[in-house]
Amino acid sequence: MRSFLIGLVLAVMASTASAQNIDVVNDEPPHIGPSETENVVGHMTDKLARGFVNVLTCIGEIPNQMVKVGHEKGFWAAITLGFVKGLGMMIVRFAAGGFEMVFFLSPWPDNYKPILEPEYVWE
Repeated sequence: MRSFLIGLVLAVMASTASAQNIDVVNDEPPHIGPSETENVVGHMTDKLARGFVNVLTCIGEIPNQMVKVGHEKGFWAAITLGFVKGLGMMIVRFAAGGFEMVFFLSPWPDNYKPILEPEYVWE
């Protein structure tokens, strides 16, 4: 009886050891997360959306620059210089947004990075 139990324990241990060597065929790709193609498409759509948002919100540069200049130089500078800087930045943001919308398929500049800093008018 004792030799039967020892043989049974050894048989169970041998079967579990051999079960660990079985390779399971898996149809899943070896990577975890998005593929490189999905990353590139994501960068392209981000660039297109960023350009669209910048074209729509370029008018926000006027009050944004007025507030920035007002904090640095005071009320009268905000009314005059801030307004002029806002008009200039509005044109720059509109042009950058249009460029990004037209050339969203191109990885320039440096892997779809934004042309302007800050990326959006509210940042």
